Amino acid sequence: MSNEDRRGVIIFGMGVAILVALAIFILQVLQSPENEYDRVTLCNERLPRAAHHLMIIDVSDALSAHQANFLKTHISGLLQDAGVNDRFSIFVLDEKYSGLSEPVVDLCKPPSADDADMLTSNRVFIERLYSERFATPLEAAVAAVVAGSEQKESPIFEALSDVAALRRIDPRAGDVRLTIVSDMIQNSRAGSVFDAGPKAIENLPLVNLRGVRTRVFWLDREKYKRFQTEALAGSWEDYLASVSQFERIERVRN
Repeated sequence: MSNEDRRGVIIFGMGVAILVALAIFILQVLQSPENEYDRVTLCNERLPRAAHHLMIIDVSDALSAHQANFLKTHISGLLQDAGVNDRFSIFVLDEKYSGLSEPVVDLCKPPSADDADMLTSNRVFIERLYSERFATPLEAAVAAVVAGSEQKESPIFEALSDVAALRRIDPRAGDVRLTIVSDMIQNSRAGSVFDAGPKAIENLPLVNLRGVRTRVFWLDREKYKRFQTEALAGSWEDYLASVSQFERIERVRN
C-alpha cells in the first residue's frame, strides 16, 4: 500500500470516528432527562421537583382591583423564583362540587432560554415553549379567575379536604406549599361563619395536610367587616396549625 493509500485510509477512518462520535453525542442529547417531559403538563418525571405550589382562590366574591393586582404580582414573583420542574396548581372554590374545582392550571416550569445549554439546546424552541406553553397560559388563567363571577357558597373547608382526598399533592415534590386566597368566611353545609362566627371553624373536622406548608392571603371585605374579626383569624390559625405546617395569615386590603 502506497503512502497515498495509507493517508486516504487514515483520513477515512478519522471521518468515520468523527461521525460515530457525533451520532453518539446526538443520541445522548435526545435521550437526556431534560428532553423527557409531559406534553400537557410540561412536568419532567426524570428530573427532581423541588416544590409544588398549590393555590386555592376564593371567588365567592369579586376581588378588588388592588387584591387582583396583589395576586398577579405574587404569582409573578413565585414564577420568577421557582426552579425548573417546580409545579404550579391553581384551583378555585367551586359551589358546583361544593369544594375544590378541577385545576384551573396545572403546569410544571420548563427551562427558559437562560437555563438552556448553549451547546446542546435549541434556545428558540425552549423560549417559545416557556412563553407559549407555560407563562402565557398561567397568566391567562389567573386573569380569568380574578375576573370570575360571584358564588353563594364559600366551601373553604371542603376545598382543603379535597386537596387531601383527591390526591392533589404531588408526591415527588420536596416542598409542598398551599396558599389560600380568601376572605375566610366559611359558608357551606359543613359550617357557616354567618351563623356561628369563629365557632364554625372550631367545629370543623380535621383533614390530613401533614407536611404541607400553608399560609393565607386574607382578603379584607368591607361588607364582611363585622365577621372578619381577630377571633375568626385566631380560629383559622388554630385549625390550620392542627392539620398542616401553618405559617401565617397576611391581610390584603380591599
